[in-house]
Amino acid sequence: MTPEQIGMYQAVLDSLVAQTTEGDESPRQKGAVLAAITALKQICNHPVNYQEDDKGLEGRSGKLARVNEIVDTVFAAGEKVLIFTHFASWGEKLAAYLSERTGTAISCYHGGLSRGARDRLVGSFQDSEGAGCMVLSLKAGGTGLNLTAANHVVLYDRWWNPAVEDQARDRVWRIGQEKTVVCHRLVCPGTVDERVEEVVAGKRQIADLVLPKSSSVEDLNTEQIQAALGIDPDLMITEDESDLIRSSQDEQNESTDSSTTEVVLLAEGVGQ
Repeated sequence: MTPEQIGMYQAVLDSLVAQTTEGDESPRQKGAVLAAITALKQICNHPVNYQEDDKGLEGRSGKLARVNEIVDTVFAAGEKVLIFTHFASWGEKLAAYLSERTGTAISCYHGGLSRGARDRLVGSFQDSEGAGCMVLSLKAGGTGLNLTAANHVVLYDRWWNPAVEDQARDRVWRIGQEKTVVCHRLVCPGTVDERVEEVVAGKRQIADLVLPKSSSVEDLNTEQIQAALGIDPDLMITEDESDLIRSSQDEQNESTDSSTTEVVLLAEGVGQ
């Protein structure tokens, strides 16, 4: 993350700690914790995803820097990429930013569009020649679409249910796909992003992050909140480690000869 992201992340965490120490009402604390998790995930995406401003997007997010690298590589190869995010409003901003940066019209597919508009976006993406990109909200674009013109999928932010992410990836990896599909999963190490990664990977349940199995999020005390959601400086990527990439490959075969490769990219700090 960038210094700006780190400052915002810590401010939200400090506010959560203050809220949860003011009272002992479990429903109130649970709501505060869940709201903070959403805010922290937004900050990991980009400061503007959490709090809008007019400062522009460039140079303020490690994830955005990674996306720029991926899009540049995909476009250089004349291929296409889908970028999924859980936050539709952020998807629109990301699409506008990438359109300006690449000089290519990039649309955002989300549930607020009419059915006809969504069908036109899909048709245009599928039929166009050469490099291309589309940003999609995870909810609207996760099922029912055939987008085999792309062979790269970026999961910009992680979601607790791995089946939702699998459905998003499957928009590309379907019958008729003849290329290797590469799925890029973006994670900010040492943050709530990595906690979500652990849950999705099946290593832990959300209630077991720092608690006994019989406990749940409303039982978190101040120290446990820090442990579950706070920044872990030992895991964060520094400028000297900015080329660190974790990757794993999982090739699968359907009724075609295509395969899928999954890559977990650690979003490095920029501007440090």
